[in-house]
Amino acid sequence: MKTITGIEWKKAIISAANNIESKKNAINALNVFPVPDGDTGSNMCSTIRMAQDALNNIDNSNIEEVAKLVSQNMLLGARGNSGVILSQIFKGFANGFKGKTEITTFDMVNAFEESSKSAYNAVLKPIEGTILTVIREISEGLKEVFAPDNSFLDLFKEVIKIARKSCDNTPNLLKILKEVGVTDSGGEGLFAILEGMKLYFEGKPVESNRTEDLINNFISDTEVFEGEFGYCTEFILELLKPRKFDKDSLVKKLEKLGTSMVIVHDESILKVHIHAQRPGNILNAVNSLGQFIKIKIDNMTIQANNSKENASKLTNNDESKKPSKECALISCNSGQGISELIREHGANYVIEGGQTNNPSTQDIVQAINSVDSKTVFILPNNSNIILSAQQAATIVTNKKVIILPTKSQAQCLGVAMNFSEDNSTEDNQELMSEAIKNIKYGEIAPSIKDTKLNGIKIKNGDFMVIVGNKLQASAKTYNEAAIILLQKIIDEDTQAVTIIYGQDASEADAKDLQDYVETNFDVEVEIYSGGQNIYPYFISAE
Repeated sequence: MKTITGIEWKKAIISAANNIESKKNAINALNVFPVPDGDTGSNMCSTIRMAQDALNNIDNSNIEEVAKLVSQNMLLGARGNSGVILSQIFKGFANGFKGKTEITTFDMVNAFEESSKSAYNAVLKPIEGTILTVIREISEGLKEVFAPDNSFLDLFKEVIKIARKSCDNTPNLLKILKEVGVTDSGGEGLFAILEGMKLYFEGKPVESNRTEDLINNFISDTEVFEGEFGYCTEFILELLKPRKFDKDSLVKKLEKLGTSMVIVHDESILKVHIHAQRPGNILNAVNSLGQFIKIKIDNMTIQANNSKENASKLTNNDESKKPSKECALISCNSGQGISELIREHGANYVIEGGQTNNPSTQDIVQAINSVDSKTVFILPNNSNIILSAQQAATIVTNKKVIILPTKSQAQCLGVAMNFSEDNSTEDNQELMSEAIKNIKYGEIAPSIKDTKLNGIKIKNGDFMVIVGNKLQASAKTYNEAAIILLQKIIDEDTQAVTIIYGQDASEADAKDLQDYVETNFDVEVEIYSGGQNIYPYFISAE
């Protein structure tokens, strides 16, 4: 096969999507921080799935049109930095296929060069030893080995050979990978995708191993809860140990936390629907069982349904309608308590998402279109959401979108307090940007493996002290770790400390920290229940 049409490109991408689906958990496990929140494989899988689902509905032989459809859907479905970069790689393929109904292997080599350029252009400060290096080295390597009589199988065999060598070399380019003893997860995700394409050209396409419509059709957007209070909590979880899963034990546990429960167990997939007063407790109860694929939490009050109905009227993105407000604030948060807090502190719209559940570009576009304002400020609150937010900003053309680069939920309350709908765009941007500079923040997170990072030895079960997204220390308990964190972020200029407690930590635990701070420092302390998964504490000092 020395030429291919859109039909072959479609089948190669479907094989690629199925291949990374089967390997996403192993890719997730390559997370540098030993926190149970590795999501690179899941993000890349979700991104290419969006294209796969679109391809299932077409039968087009024009490779330009097929590649364009893939690029557009991957952009909308992009989750996390790795997903955004992957979408840009396929945008490069689409650019390389412009004006063509079919392509040759020579065209494919040129398209890899376009992919490398597109991926690097998407990142403000490219870092070598990542997926960027892998796509660049593939592009450069193909130019050296390509021969005019190469078939597509010959070409993709070379692609896989170069990609494998590049992935294996990432620890030599990025010190933190070498220290932890892993290769780059984004590079491995790209390798899995390209391997799936090679297998198609080899006549061994990777078949799907997921239950069709299991994920997309489970989460409903139409349920109405008149007369009920609390939260309708629905989620899909991929079980880490499906053979050892005890459904009866889980039912007994969740019966104590909520009502109207429905649990479906299908091999490695667990689906739960339950009504609860504290949805964070539901998610905490199952967090150790596996990886969340999708989460949906709805307030069941009539007011919430009315708000949802009003918001849906705004999603039409009617450019002829004049916005009623100058500015609006959108925040990305995970945890019912934090979501409620950020709304109380001025956020007009909260996008559910954070670690292990990064929102897609499309989720962010929908949020931007849902707020009635000329200017929209976005708090990503996670370094892995910033690129998706930036991509969303390029899609929306009828509003000014400003991304404020918050990297932790520990920052968001302090930043949001400086926002006002009555302020001008310039004043809001200045005040919130200044707040980001002045807030010191950190997180306490559990370790799930023995490792050494930044010269610090960590044991499985320890709690890590992460200050400004950098590991600083570890301790045996989360409160001991929190005290170390407080000592590192409180200084003579600190006036206030905010403690948001979540996973496993109680209000009593947080009050012990409050007593410690008030005894040892002359600062005010506020404590809140955040309901966040994974992290016992988010802490900030201003």
